[in-house]
Amino acid sequence: MAQVLKPEVRARIEAAALRCFADQGYPGTSVAAIAGLASTAPGNVYRYFGSKELLFDAVVPADLPARHDRLLDTRVTALAGGSRHGEPAEELLGFWLDHRLAVAVLLDRAEGTRFAGYPAAFVGRLVDAAERSLDRPATPEQRDVLDLVFDNTRRALARILRTARDREHGRALVAGFWSYQLPGLDGLVAHLRR
Repeated sequence: MAQVLKPEVRARIEAAALRCFADQGYPGTSVAAIAGLASTAPGNVYRYFGSKELLFDAVVPADLPARHDRLLDTRVTALAGGSRHGEPAEELLGFWLDHRLAVAVLLDRAEGTRFAGYPAAFVGRLVDAAERSLDRPATPEQRDVLDLVFDNTRRALARILRTARDREHGRALVAGFWSYQLPGLDGLVAHLRR
């Protein structure tokens, strides 16, 4: 008699996998660790998902980077136009809060997956946007500074999303981070324009 797959067990396995991938990355996560966190046996994980890769694909969907990039681009465009708050900020924040651990994986724990290049692409996207705000090409040194700043931004956001206890805690952490980050970026861009 075939085993009946239960939605609640699948959900526990997916939640455990997402937590493990966010905390240890894909290469550092074993099926045994996922099973332990999900309170099931490793063999049971394989009944629901044929491999660790298939499980990763289920919890970090293929369209996640494109969805994130669209919201990020809209937010960056709004910031360039002088809008600190409003719909683009809320949409991006909502996406981050709805997909906290998956976005944390995308930003900082994607090594060994098809998204391994995403962290560098995220930083590059922000560096390019900042350079456009200079109204002239940045010098190599200026690009190095922007790269450093936005790589730290990437790491900070991933940590915030990974460690947030819930939506409200995540919202408070991001709001605090933005209150620091946005004036700092204004100062940096003003410095680079001189």
